[in-house]
This record gives sequence, C-alpha cells and structure tokens, in this order.
Amino acid sequence: MQIYIVPTYNCNLQCKSCYSQKYLGDYPNYLSWIKFVNIFKFFQSKYNNFAFIGGEPTKWKFINESILFLHNKNKNVSIFTNGTIPLKVFPDNLIITGNNIFNPELKDKIIWNLSFYKKNKVKIRLRFNIDANFEKEHFNEVISLSNKFADFVSISILYPMDNSTDYGKIIFDLSKKLHSNSIPITIIRATPLCLFDQEQRNFLISNCKLRGKCSVPTNSLVVNPDGETIQPCVDLDFRHDIADISKTKPKNIFVKDINILKLNRQSTKCNNCKFYSNDECWGGCLSYPLPGTVKGIVPPEIKRL
Repeated sequence: MQIYIVPTYNCNLQCKSCYSQKYLGDYPNYLSWIKFVNIFKFFQSKYNNFAFIGGEPTKWKFINESILFLHNKNKNVSIFTNGTIPLKVFPDNLIITGNNIFNPELKDKIIWNLSFYKKNKVKIRLRFNIDANFEKEHFNEVISLSNKFADFVSISILYPMDNSTDYGKIIFDLSKKLHSNSIPITIIRATPLCLFDQEQRNFLISNCKLRGKCSVPTNSLVVNPDGETIQPCVDLDFRHDIADISKTKPKNIFVKDINILKLNRQSTKCNNCKFYSNDECWGGCLSYPLPGTVKGIVPPEIKRL
C-alpha cells in the first residue's frame, strides 16, 4: 500500500475538472511540519512507499525537506505535480501532468524542468488526461515528449465523461502509437470496458494494464492536510479518522462506504453489461456517473463527515 500525503489542496493552476477545488476551505491551507512528522511516525513501521499529491505539493514550503527526511529514513518517495515548480531535492519518482505542456504559457517552463530532472536521472512518468479537448494533433507531441523525457507514460480519462468524446478510440490509438515506439504505458484509473471492442480490449489489457475496476480500498490511503483524516483516494470523499487504522486493517475501513456507493450508482447501462454483472468493471471512476445516467443518492452514513 502507498501512503498519499496531501500537504495542500491549493494549486498555482486552475485545471478543468480538478478534484482539489471541492476541498478548498475544508482543511488548513498547508500541512504543518509537526503533523507531517507525526504522519510519518504513524506509518513508518509498516509502509515504505510515500507519495505527495495535491493540489500542487511543490507549493508546500517543506516539500524538499520532506523528501530528504523520508530518504534518510530509507523510504521511497513519489511526487505528483503539474511540473511548473522545480524541486531542489529529487524524489524516486516524479509523476507530471503532461497536458500542461500543450499550454503555450506553461510549455517552456515545464520543458526546462523536465530537462533538469532528466539530466539528474530522476525517474519520470508523464501522465496524459483524455477529455473533449484532447485532439489527435497532440499525438505526435505526446510521442516526442515521451521519447525524450519519460521512463513511463500514464493515460487516464479526465472525469466526468461526456457523450461527445470517443474516449475508447483516443485511448486505443494513442496507446498503440506509444507501444509501437517502445514506450511503457499504463492506463490508470478504472476505465469502462464498454468503450472498446474485443480486439482493443485484448491489446490494452495485455500491453497497457487496462482494468475496469480500481484498486481501492486496498492499495492506497490518502492523508489530508489536517493530518487527522484519511480517505481511500483523493476523488472519493469518504473521511475517517486516522486513528481508525489502529483498530482495523486499512483496507477494511472504507469497504462499507465503497460497497454502498457502488450499489447507489447502478444504471441501466451498467446493469445490462456483462462486464458489470461479472464484477469485471465498475463503470469507470466510482466518483463519477457514466454520461446519461443518474447518480444514486448517497446514504447519510457515507456523506461527507
């Protein structure tokens, strides 16, 4: 399991559909150093993989010190970032949102930072989010950037989905091009399997780790900027007290929340699908309904605390 620490939900950009906007005002602006150390002490004996996510974690004034601190404790560190603010201390893995490079106002700054990280042999994963604005003209730039800077590439649908975008074709065509250029690629997040035909599914499952379900609640745990509440992922707003981890296994804390949510997001579209009925697919990210369906009413017991 990887421990995701959110030092802030603030960001220096305002990207479309970013989940962090819904949390602004719910937490302190920034995680304190004392609470960061307390979080580490709470998890240090059982977990070796720590990640910083946001918001934009590089805005946190202790981000470089925290990487150094964790490395001195022999922990693996990953940073999820938009790539605009350079780090002085390098993590083991950098996950950078590649879409921002398509923005002429940000491109030069991000390219400079990517070159700096590559020169210092930082392991880089470029992540590309697919939405209605992702044009086929971006393909060549994605290939060029990935060949030059990326050790890995991630592709994800930018939820919520809309009916006007052929996500399946974009994901398949881009994945095929990346694969033909020998670039390792992973399709992250739960992705509706009905977006692809059988040939496309076979290729993406074999070569790009396509999956219809996500790994929550077993493979991730998010600690919020208050240092006191946890949730299964940054998109799913099921908050529990961090002390609950002392009472049961982390994977058990959110099981009831997630099962109730799954029951309350069922739609005719999913119920008539063999992948859904066989529990191979959850219809995409659990935080968002499929387009054209009605999101179920979340029972009071799993509403925001």
